[in-house]
Amino acid sequence: MTLTKRIEDTKVDIALSTQTQISEPLSLYVGLGIKNRAPSYQERYLWTPMEATGGLADGHVYIGDINLKSETAYQGDIGLTYQSDKARFAPHVFYQSIDNYIQGVPMPMEAMSAKMMASMMAGDENPLQFSNVDAKLYGVDFNWYYNISDSFSFSGLASYVKGERRDISDNLYRVAPLNGQVTMTYNTNNMIANLTFVAVAAQDDVSITNSEQTTSGYGLVNLDVEYFVNNDLTLRGGVDNLLDREYQNHLGGYNRVKNTDIPVMTRLPSEGLSAWAEVTYSF
Repeated sequence: MTLTKRIEDTKVDIALSTQTQISEPLSLYVGLGIKNRAPSYQERYLWTPMEATGGLADGHVYIGDINLKSETAYQGDIGLTYQSDKARFAPHVFYQSIDNYIQGVPMPMEAMSAKMMASMMAGDENPLQFSNVDAKLYGVDFNWYYNISDSFSFSGLASYVKGERRDISDNLYRVAPLNGQVTMTYNTNNMIANLTFVAVAAQDDVSITNSEQTTSGYGLVNLDVEYFVNNDLTLRGGVDNLLDREYQNHLGGYNRVKNTDIPVMTRLPSEGLSAWAEVTYSF
């Protein structure tokens, strides 16, 4: 006889926002929300220790928990926007308190058989089980542009986010570090060219639970051009990582393949100097 357990999730998301014009160039935005996420298939039904973790790629093996609760995030967002004929500045601050955040935690004693299997089959002495914990996310983002003339303009954006557990002293896994970019744009009647400078800070606020590795900061230069041959034909092309900088994206994965130039469980390198091109024809 096979025993089954029926699981259903029915959730309602709520979002409220308002924007008020304080003065002619200045407006205030306020947003509130309650959003939910049901557990994924792996998080709920992974019954034997595996690395099939929906892209976590932290090197640990996991088991699921059929009794997982859905995540509920209580969100708040406030921002100002200043806009004139030549410029726009828009800083925003946000905060999220998340109940029942789904996170891998060390397996409990009652899962000892799964822990032994993980150790014997995968060599993982610290296997994890998807569980509900409490977490929070907060930060700020800022975007802007400034028109120097009809042909030249500058624009940019910056973002900082911090993710923490609320139940223990640990950071959340795979949170992007402080990052920003500045783009100088030159445009004419039939061409747009963008020169972009990208800066990413080091990330030291990593998850101890997930054995997350820190990453160093880096800077990149990208160039792209869009040329309108006529009303129907457009040519686009660009060069990314113009200076061929070696770097590791903190949100990237780890190498899990043996006998390669990259040691097992070290971060995968990001793409070096690369070029692209495309042609669009409308008719």
